[in-house]
Amino acid sequence: MFDIFWERSLAFLLFWGIWMLAPLAIDTVMALVYMVMVYLFPERKERESIPDLAYLPYVSVVVPVHNSAGTLFKCLRSIIEQQYPLEKIQIICVNNGSTDSSFQIYSQFQNQYPLTNMNWVSMESAGKSIALNAGIYVIKGDYIINVDSDARLDEHAILHMVESFEHDPTLVAATGAIHIDKELGQQTRFIDIIHYCEEIEYLVAFNVGRRYQSLTNNLFTLAGAFSAFRRDVILKSFMYSERTVSEDTDLTFHLRQYQLKGKARMACISSAIAYVEPISSWSKLYSQRVRWQRGQIEVSALYADEKGGFGRGMSQFAGRMLIVDHTLAFSRMTWTFLVPFLYFLGYPLRLVLAAFAGLYVCYLILDFLYFLVALREALPDYRKRVKKIWWVVFFLPVFRFFTYWFRLSGILLSMTELAVWRTENPVRQLQDALKETRSNLISKLKNITGNASP
Repeated sequence: MFDIFWERSLAFLLFWGIWMLAPLAIDTVMALVYMVMVYLFPERKERESIPDLAYLPYVSVVVPVHNSAGTLFKCLRSIIEQQYPLEKIQIICVNNGSTDSSFQIYSQFQNQYPLTNMNWVSMESAGKSIALNAGIYVIKGDYIINVDSDARLDEHAILHMVESFEHDPTLVAATGAIHIDKELGQQTRFIDIIHYCEEIEYLVAFNVGRRYQSLTNNLFTLAGAFSAFRRDVILKSFMYSERTVSEDTDLTFHLRQYQLKGKARMACISSAIAYVEPISSWSKLYSQRVRWQRGQIEVSALYADEKGGFGRGMSQFAGRMLIVDHTLAFSRMTWTFLVPFLYFLGYPLRLVLAAFAGLYVCYLILDFLYFLVALREALPDYRKRVKKIWWVVFFLPVFRFFTYWFRLSGILLSMTELAVWRTENPVRQLQDALKETRSNLISKLKNITGNASP
C-alpha cells in the first residue's frame, strides 16, 4: 500500500512540478532576489548623494526621424524645455526616408525657436541603425543621447543623465526609464487597460529589473527609445548594426564584451524618464513583442558564436537570464492546453479550475510585490499618478500570459524568417499564410491534373 501511495505521489509531484510548479518556483525565487536587492540599494539614495555640478558639459541629442510628423514637434520641444542650459544642447535630426511632412514640422519648429542649435541630416531609407550612426558621426558633445522621435523627455531627463555620468567616471553608457505618454486612470476602456498594464510593466522593468541589472553590472539592453553614451565609448564601438532587429541589445552586448574593462559599467538611470506613445492596438502590441523576442534570440545567437561559446554565455548573468526566460516561456505555454486537457483525462473540473485559480493568485501576489517595490523607487510626482491605476495589477497575470504567447511567436519567427524591423499583426500574418497555402495547393493540383491529362 505504501509503495503504491509513494509511486502515485511521486508521479503527481513530477507531473505538476515540471509543468506548473517549476516555472512558478523559479519566478518566485528570481522575484525575491530582485526585490530584496532593489529594496536594500535604491537608486534614490544614489541620487541624493550626487552634488550639484559646477560645470555642465556639452550634450548632443540624436533623433532618428521616420514619418514622425505627428510626434516630432512634441519631441523637440521636450528637449529644449529641459532643466539644462539650451546653449549646451545640440539637436541632430536624421531623416530616415520619411514620406510625410516631417521636414516641414522640423522647419516650423526651427522658425519658432531660432536660437536652438539644430541640424537636419537627410538620407535615403536606410534603417534606424544607419540613421543613428549618421547622427553620431556629426556630434559635438561630450555625451550623446539617443531619443526616438515619438518620445517626450521629462524636464529633468538630460540633467539626471549627465549628473550620473559626471558623478561616476566608470559609467560608460546608460539607459533611461521608459513610461507611456498617457494620462493615467481617466478612462477604463479595453485599450486603456492594456495601456495601464503596459505602464506598470515598464515601471517594474526599469525600477526593479534593470535596477537589479545595474547593481550587478549586467544590463541587458540600453533602451533604443532613450539611452546615453560617453562620446569616446560610442565612437570606439561598432555603433548600431543592422544584423538583428534589436540593434539596441546588440550594441549593449558588444559594449559589455569589448568595452567594459576593469571597473567600467552600464546602468539604468530610472530618474531620467522618457515618455513614449502607448500601443495603439492589440496587434501592435503583438508586433512589438515579437520584434523584441526575436531580437533577443538573434543577439544571443550572435554572441554564442564568440570565443567560449555557450559555456561563456551561461557564465554571465545576461546569458543565464535569457536562457531561463526563454525555456520557461515554453512550459508556461503548456498551461493553456495541458491543464484543460486534464479534465478529459478524468480529473474533476473543480480541480482543473482550482489549478488555474492557484496560478493566478500566486502570480498576482508576485505582481503586487513587484509593483510596491517599483513604486517605492519612483519619483514623488509620478508615484501619485501611477497610484491611480493600482487596480490594474489584477489584470497583469492575464496580460503577461498573452504576451508569453507573442514571445513564443517571436522565437518561432526568428527560426523561420529573415530579420525585419517591423512585424505584421497576427491577423495579417494569418491571412498571408492562408493565401500562400491556398496558392500552393492550387499549384500542386494543377500540376497533378496536368500530368494526368493525355
